[in-house]
Amino acid sequence: MSFTVDEPRYVRTADQITVEGENSLQITWQEESTSYREEDHYFVTVDGEAQPLDTGLVEDFLYTLSSQDLTEYMTYNAGEDDLATYGLDDPERTITLDYTTEDEDGNETAHTVSLAVSRAPAERWDDTQADAETETGEEEEVTAYARVDDSPIIYKITTQEYRALMDASYDTLRHKEILPADLENVSQVDVTLDGTSYTVTASGEEEERIWSYGEQELETSDLPDALQALTADSFTGEEPTGQEEISFTLHLSLEGEPTVSIQFYRYDGTYCLAVVDGQPTALVPRSQVVDLQEAVYAVVLGES
Repeated sequence: MSFTVDEPRYVRTADQITVEGENSLQITWQEESTSYREEDHYFVTVDGEAQPLDTGLVEDFLYTLSSQDLTEYMTYNAGEDDLATYGLDDPERTITLDYTTEDEDGNETAHTVSLAVSRAPAERWDDTQADAETETGEEEEVTAYARVDDSPIIYKITTQEYRALMDASYDTLRHKEILPADLENVSQVDVTLDGTSYTVTASGEEEERIWSYGEQELETSDLPDALQALTADSFTGEEPTGQEEISFTLHLSLEGEPTVSIQFYRYDGTYCLAVVDGQPTALVPRSQVVDLQEAVYAVVLGES
């Protein structure tokens, strides 16, 4: 892959993506998922443990990376002074892509290509300017440059391209769903609400899947829908200080019959703090937690 119009080729699957610079990370492809989702194939190591990324988000980033339309040339023969002028002697970000192609005969070839991205040193704003931009809600137009591998060619890229390449991080590529598993693999949910515990079970597959509370089948999908709707607005490692709103334990019909515990604590009038398996994880819109509470009340009162 060349990142240029000379040889357009989109990389759909990467063996490894290495991001150097701020929010550096190394993303590795695994054929067999080690998470609770079969579709998880990209993983990063966080605090010594492999954590899954959202495959769709990684593929979107791969498309952004491998479809770069590098056509606006700044120089064809960059020397050390040119690299320094455009900030590419010490780029803000370098993304290295390892991938494999296969020819018509099934022969595989390994490839490695890197893209360095940067603004010129004089055009880099500091944290104060970035914060001011965020507060005003206005996006600053930037002039940024790129270089492929050790090529002497320097390209100019757009603000949109620059931001898309700089945006990749663990938090932007990880799953936004709070539930770390597909609902089809949930066999039981133990809920604690207002100091009382309830158990809801699930059986069957797809259209024939049935959720039950005791002997009573649920007539609506409000509860599973509320569980599935729980989504991170932002990620945080902040410890909870507010009162617990609701907690539940998911029992999964997977090898080893694993369980996942999730608690929601009041954070403020807008958000609740989600704690997953004992780890503070994300801020979730409080409206989603209220919907979950109401769905549980409807189940135990026989209204669902």
